[in-house]
Amino acid sequence: MPRLSVPLANLEVFAEAGRLSSFKLAADNLALTTSAVSQSIRKLEDRLDCQLFLRSNNRLALTPAGRLLLRHIEDGFDHIRHGLNAITPDSGRPLSFSSPPGIAAQLLGPALVDLMSEQATDIRITADETPDFQSYRGFDVAIVYGAGARAIPDIEPLGPDTFVPVCATHLAEHIRTIADLKSHLLLANETNAVTWKHWFDFNGFDDASIRRLSYNRISYIVPTLIKGGGVGLEALRLLSPQIARGELAICAPPGTQPVVQDLTFLHVTDNATRRPRALNVAKLIRDRCRTGDDGLVQNATF
Repeated sequence: MPRLSVPLANLEVFAEAGRLSSFKLAADNLALTTSAVSQSIRKLEDRLDCQLFLRSNNRLALTPAGRLLLRHIEDGFDHIRHGLNAITPDSGRPLSFSSPPGIAAQLLGPALVDLMSEQATDIRITADETPDFQSYRGFDVAIVYGAGARAIPDIEPLGPDTFVPVCATHLAEHIRTIADLKSHLLLANETNAVTWKHWFDFNGFDDASIRRLSYNRISYIVPTLIKGGGVGLEALRLLSPQIARGELAICAPPGTQPVVQDLTFLHVTDNATRRPRALNVAKLIRDRCRTGDDGLVQNATF
């Protein structure tokens, strides 16, 4: 069989960068530096004598050739995974679980450790910010996030996602008006389905004259919020632990309304051999992630 004309490792890096449209996010997922990802892509383009990405104004997009190559590479990796699964007994494979990083870190980390200590379940967690409404089916358990998930018929809703301004408890009592809100640094999570602009538009205000600091991980925002460094707009689901402990509080000015969307869903495999173990993890997710009408996680100990 002829060898590949390019190293498989370069194709893996390209596929991750192409799927995420970001060298930075690809580097995070692959435990590489952004520079290493960029160099790998450049070597691949040189080897193929073909441009795979358009780079302009800090934005990254696949070229038509890049989109075509990505489609074939993803199909190839799917075949490889199926081949590996075919020769590995179901009982010998770790339980695979996919989740957005924010949910995994904020709500599930310690609980999964407890579950493993009680039941000796081998679990492999994949945390990915980018919504993927196809590959979740390859996991035993997956939390599927994004507006597009609402159209998927075979997954279970985990309650509403309620987006509302939140800040340190000691700041909340001083935010009485939109002007008070705008006087603070507004922290934004770039991976959110709802932005500050959405919230201001929804409530009939403009977002002019605001100072905004954007991150791509909630894990960066939470410590800043707790220290009183600004006001965040985040799903209450993710901040339920800090709100329950009194570290954070809702600080929406009177008369404003939250933006409420159904964005978070649960998939559990229908594989008869693996489903019993998957159901144990699914129960934990429902206990720790399902929200009530107010958008907060109900009946969970954080």
